[in-house]
Amino acid sequence: MKERRNYYRSLYAQPDAPLTVIQVNYHMLMLKLRVRQDHDYVELQADFLKTAMAVLNDPLKRAVYDRQLQRRYPMKMLSLGSFASGIVDSMTDSAMTQTNRRNYYRVLQIQPDAPAEIITGSYQALLHYPYQNVDLLKEAHAVLANPAARLRYDAYLAGKWRYSEKTLMPVNKMKHGGHPDGIGHSVPSAADDSKKALSFCMFCHTAYAKQTGPYQQHACLECGSPLPVTAEASFEQKHRTNIRINMHGKFEYYLFWPDMPSKGIIQDLSPRGTRFFAETPLNLHDVIKIDAPNFRAVAEVIHQRRIQPFVSVGACFLTVKFEQERGSFLAVDI
Repeated sequence: MKERRNYYRSLYAQPDAPLTVIQVNYHMLMLKLRVRQDHDYVELQADFLKTAMAVLNDPLKRAVYDRQLQRRYPMKMLSLGSFASGIVDSMTDSAMTQTNRRNYYRVLQIQPDAPAEIITGSYQALLHYPYQNVDLLKEAHAVLANPAARLRYDAYLAGKWRYSEKTLMPVNKMKHGGHPDGIGHSVPSAADDSKKALSFCMFCHTAYAKQTGPYQQHACLECGSPLPVTAEASFEQKHRTNIRINMHGKFEYYLFWPDMPSKGIIQDLSPRGTRFFAETPLNLHDVIKIDAPNFRAVAEVIHQRRIQPFVSVGACFLTVKFEQERGSFLAVDI
């Protein structure tokens, strides 16, 4: 499984966080893994956390990693974490209050989606770290440790969430129960319950819990990519899945998360996939996140050829959400 999050995101730390905060976060996350029952997930996450810690715990390795990371991402994007890469409206300094222009997540050296135990652990570590503004630390902790206050603060920081919740359209790789590549389990057993409890975003591999009620989570909370639909939803779809239309439209795609998007121009589109001109070379079987005006998708590159000055890329959808839920699957504004 290819990890598309950087080490700081995985450890919920800011890119300039002191080592003591990174170490506290690492130990907190490892403790949380010990109480989980799904062993495959635990081993996967533990291995990646150990890899991240081995790099960030070594000053020389961390310096090399930071240089490589900052060539690709600006510091502001790294510090915003899940708020970055166009998911929310941009925030200007004039939007901040005159009394406090500080970002509380930056004050506590944590990422905006850090869990409660990371917030408290980082706060306690920084209280014993030299040259800290203790009053500001207490102010930040008082807000972020209070769920209601944190919710209001996040809304204040992030602005409006621009992702509309609509039904996802199933694609050819999701069959019989939502398992990729057509691998289905016709008779679920009690041993499968732990695996069913958690699924993973097909782009950034962030874990999410499957919902049993009518209110489903349609987008990954980390990168905003559409999540796979359930088996029931796939059988209910009435769309024609073999239609392909020629069209032209600009969109953005990502290879990692968070990342600076690359530009693409759609050549044609169907509910199963798309063909587009890419400004950067892609490899076969690369998985990309697509943000287009009429749809969002996670897609796998299945072929490409050079057409100067671009590369023509064919990709099949792993998950996709079209803005229009009924009737024609795409409306194009002229």
